[in-house]
Amino acid sequence: MDRRRFLLATGTTATAAWMGMGRTIAQMPSAETTPAPKSEKPSTPLEQRLAQFAAGIHYEDLPKETVLACKRFLLDALACAIGAIDTAPARIAEETFRKAFASAGSSTIIGKPQLISTEGATLINGTLIRELEFNDIYFGKDPAHPSEILSTALACCEEAGRSGRDLIEAMVVGYEIEVRLADAFSWASRGFISSSAAGFVAPLVAGKAWRMPAEQMAHAVGICGPRQLIPLAVNSGDISMMKSIQPGFAAMDAVFSTRLAAAGLTGVTRSIEWMAANIQPKDNGVSVDLDPSHYLLTKVGLRRFSLQGDLQAMAEAGVNLHPKVRGQTGAIKEVIVQTYPETIHRGVASPERYHPASRLTADHSLPICLAIALLDGDVTIRQFNDGRWKAPEVLALAQKVKVEVGDSLVSQMPNGHGTIVEVHLDNGQVIKETILIPEGDAERPMSRPAMENKFRQFADSVLGKAGASNVLSYVDRLEEIKDIRTFTAALRKPA
Repeated sequence: MDRRRFLLATGTTATAAWMGMGRTIAQMPSAETTPAPKSEKPSTPLEQRLAQFAAGIHYEDLPKETVLACKRFLLDALACAIGAIDTAPARIAEETFRKAFASAGSSTIIGKPQLISTEGATLINGTLIRELEFNDIYFGKDPAHPSEILSTALACCEEAGRSGRDLIEAMVVGYEIEVRLADAFSWASRGFISSSAAGFVAPLVAGKAWRMPAEQMAHAVGICGPRQLIPLAVNSGDISMMKSIQPGFAAMDAVFSTRLAAAGLTGVTRSIEWMAANIQPKDNGVSVDLDPSHYLLTKVGLRRFSLQGDLQAMAEAGVNLHPKVRGQTGAIKEVIVQTYPETIHRGVASPERYHPASRLTADHSLPICLAIALLDGDVTIRQFNDGRWKAPEVLALAQKVKVEVGDSLVSQMPNGHGTIVEVHLDNGQVIKETILIPEGDAERPMSRPAMENKFRQFADSVLGKAGASNVLSYVDRLEEIKDIRTFTAALRKPA
């Protein structure tokens, strides 16, 4: 069976038989597993070490700042998801899933009234969270988006009727392992997108939510992970809707893979080690920090603009420059941007970035996004939805954008995600703006009012102002919720 057919086949879990199996898994007693020691024997497969680490995460051991960070990430992801309601990828995913498979279930689609199966919810919510290019960002060896695991955590905890503390534990498992893998292993250098990591992380999130023993969680990783290795072609050239839906596919596959592992199916072992040893650049060892005595998820940042992570500083610089060039944009001779080699590769290298044919390509284009920021004084979802990105004046200014490696920026790596933008006018005047750390970065976090504004700009119109306030209240007291289904019910739009 080819990959596409199998992924479609995962939808069969929406049937009564699979729902029954889901309840069986959810009712399993909690595995008494001690935290992994600080140093593991090299002979222990990575899947097992990750599973032992996941099993050792307990709410009672979490620092206050870790719990607060989880709430921030959850609120931000909900804002991104609600903002993406009725976008084409999410709409197509839901309509196709409901037509192909039974629609009854126990899990919520964010911002919609009807329930769906757990697999369906992970597919659609994962697509919603990712679609706007507005969710969180972590800069490891590759940029990572740990919130891609949230659709798994929400749906699996909802199916099992878990508590808010259980949801926090599942989130911590996902975020911590995603961050640690990003620090240890480069997917992009081996030809895969960084979201491939979700295939190895999301099964652990599902297993944690369902209180499965570490051995079964390890097999779930071995079933799902190797199947979710996605080539960089997904994010190359004229970007398609596959960019948005891929995290949802990984989440859906993770839930089904975890069910298979619970039923006794065994998975591949040492798959990441195999990739490191056999795919260029070869490395005979993968060293992942799995020390349970410290937490790393507080290093994850959020995004002020609905653009990929390494364009955040550039957009902020353009917005700051707007008042200084207002009325003079016709006199701009050229715009010189200093940034990092990888940013140039992703945001400028292909011709489509200067002449985008789709919205998805436009919001990944450095010259287009900078031109919008300089001309309009902001970069918003509306500008991409209403076609502002293809206005003649935007395209004309984008052609004047030249991008080069900033030696002073590169010398600070891996710290900082900044940019230097110089606007050169016909009269010889040069107007310069430097952003070393963009707003939203973990080192320069968004304020609480800014986060609420990001959430409410989408949620108020979908859930109503009172409904949005209710969700904010639930997030603030997440650890007090006894049954997460009271929270997920508040995420559904009234019928």
